[in-house]
Amino acid sequence: MEETTTGTSGTTGPGTESGGGAGDASSRFGKAKDYAKDKYDAASDAMKNQYNRMRERVDDVDFGAIADQVRSYVRSNPGKALLISVGAGFLIGLLLRRGDDDED
Repeated sequence: MEETTTGTSGTTGPGTESGGGAGDASSRFGKAKDYAKDKYDAASDAMKNQYNRMRERVDDVDFGAIADQVRSYVRSNPGKALLISVGAGFLIGLLLRRGDDDED
């Protein structure tokens, strides 16, 4: 009689494990899905908030006034302005050239 009881529990055990394993995997997948969705929503909200803050800062900037300041600086210091523009062009050229060398 003990053998029949052991046989019955043996057949019930694997059936329960496979059924429980699939349910457990489904439950884990659901939890992982919820976790990923929560993290995605949090990151999305943070990016939207940061975007809105930066948009407000850019809206507050008066680009006309900045352009006037640059013009007056260039008119009062043409040599410095020329050297700065040549240096900036040189650096931009180096950066662009390095990008082309990496692709070959």
